[in-house]
Amino acid sequence: MSRRLDATLLADLWFFHAVAQCGGFRRAAEQLAVTQGAVSQRVQRLEARLQLSLLLRGGRSLQLTPAGQQLFAACDSGFDTVAITLAALQREAAPASVRLAAPPSLALEWLLPRLGRFARLHPEISVDLLADNQPYSPAALRQAGIDLALRYLPQAPQDAAFVLPEYGFPVAAPAFDAVGHSGHSGRLLHDDAPWSTPALAGSEWALWLAAYGRPPGCDAGERHFNQAQLAYRSAQAGDGVALGRQLLVTRYLQDGSLRRLDEHPPLLLGYYALYAVSSGAAVEALMVWLCDELQQL
Repeated sequence: MSRRLDATLLADLWFFHAVAQCGGFRRAAEQLAVTQGAVSQRVQRLEARLQLSLLLRGGRSLQLTPAGQQLFAACDSGFDTVAITLAALQREAAPASVRLAAPPSLALEWLLPRLGRFARLHPEISVDLLADNQPYSPAALRQAGIDLALRYLPQAPQDAAFVLPEYGFPVAAPAFDAVGHSGHSGRLLHDDAPWSTPALAGSEWALWLAAYGRPPGCDAGERHFNQAQLAYRSAQAGDGVALGRQLLVTRYLQDGSLRRLDEHPPLLLGYYALYAVSSGAAVEALMVWLCDELQQL
């Protein structure tokens, strides 16, 4: 009598385990998606190979012999151990996921064009990016499953893992003529929700106006938006002058779709703050990369 484990014996043991667990051949066949005859043949082949009677046939309900009970208990324990181990291995092999929250303008204008670099450096880490400009609240972020949060604030925070000052200056379309403009090209284009804290309409432009006054040619009124990228798109279309944050408008200055409007030094407008809401190797890797990217400006 051979009891050496091989592929055929393991397959027959799986069929026997299904019969014993389901309490009958019909239900086992439904679970295994085969015919009832195929299940019966597999169990008979197992009994013949082991030279053991595993099932008491002839009654209304399926009964296991003493040998069948012992073998079922061993199979049950073994298959459960294999299933648990496989699940653990699959969890370990699955890509780590990090949820990163950032203000909409920062997410669209700066983060999205760069996340491909991080993916190439860390293909084992998946980054879920959420556009969110709410105030920093650890409890709310944890409840939302956020691991890292970038915020843009009017004052430098004391509790952030990393802080970077942001500077800005007026930007307009290349064709904007501060002297001979016509129509509505001289409008100030406002982002009325610049920071991750509540602000009065026009607060960001008010900083520039207090420091340097109104840019040349900007005397034709105002237009208000609730996100910076809308103000930048409006400026690109020639609708007026936006107050560009350096981090967000650098690529538009480089591709020529926007230009700086005057020669004043950039003005401090706020601070980017990075908060680590949770911990772990994947979160740490993304945080280090973000800090490096921000410091390259």
